[in-house]
Amino acid sequence: MTPLSPAAHTERRGQYYSPVTEPSVTAVIPVFNEEVSLEACIASLRAQDFRPLEIIAVDDGSTDSSPEICRRLGIKLLVQDHGGPGAARNLGSRSASGKILLFADADMTFAGDYVSKLIAPILSGNAIATCHWNERVANWDNLWARCQTWFLGNPDGRRQPLVPPDRESVYRAVRKDFFLSSGGFSEAEGKGDDASVSRRTGVYAAIVPDAVCYHLNISGPGEIFSEAAWSGKNVAVERSGRARRCLSASLIHHNPLKELFKGLCVGARKREPRVVLYAMLYSAGYQYGLMKALFSGDYAK
Repeated sequence: MTPLSPAAHTERRGQYYSPVTEPSVTAVIPVFNEEVSLEACIASLRAQDFRPLEIIAVDDGSTDSSPEICRRLGIKLLVQDHGGPGAARNLGSRSASGKILLFADADMTFAGDYVSKLIAPILSGNAIATCHWNERVANWDNLWARCQTWFLGNPDGRRQPLVPPDRESVYRAVRKDFFLSSGGFSEAEGKGDDASVSRRTGVYAAIVPDAVCYHLNISGPGEIFSEAAWSGKNVAVERSGRARRCLSASLIHHNPLKELFKGLCVGARKREPRVVLYAMLYSAGYQYGLMKALFSGDYAK
């Protein structure tokens, strides 16, 4: 399938998506044990300069106080058994009253004009979906958060490179009519679910570089291991070519010696030896997650 250019995003299979009249937005937040950050996320959405803005949280089997926080704050709460963020976003989208869906993570906060800037190309009919490109590290004062940014090769304080790609497959805002008619996010692709609609339809998100948001990086050694394990597990989700793909990921792309060497180089350049520990923990977690998923079929976060 030939991908559509951003200028052609308003047409799909002969259907023209006209500018949105009487615009409304529903923010959908998948929630899985997010008690530390959830309240700040909701507060920043409530402080947006765009109205009307509905907020729906979908609890994905949390075992902490996340559901109670949502109830206390008075936002709409849906509950499901642990099925992953794709299933949670789909459930929230089907219950949304807004014409535009905004997909927020519970560990994110947003500049006051984030929503209005992100949805502007959709409102005008120039895009079906959009994605931000100014995602900053919310906890830059944390050493491990800085190690993550450095190890990934991003600029200080940012979770994305300065120069955006030619196209973006992840949707942060999207027309609800298009999203639902396209079948929503895949619920069986693990970590890659947020890019599944673009892969299926060939419709990519228009990038909005001045929509600013803040996202927590990992904040400790345990998070490094668990997040890496989650990434490793997702290599094994797709059945086609699973053994070859897992072998390539383990021995080539994420080879432990290669990761250690990278950590040594970055740590020396940044004069921070704990980048080396980050690299070791990340590599161990990734290999563990990959092997566990490959031999047990367990892909859950």
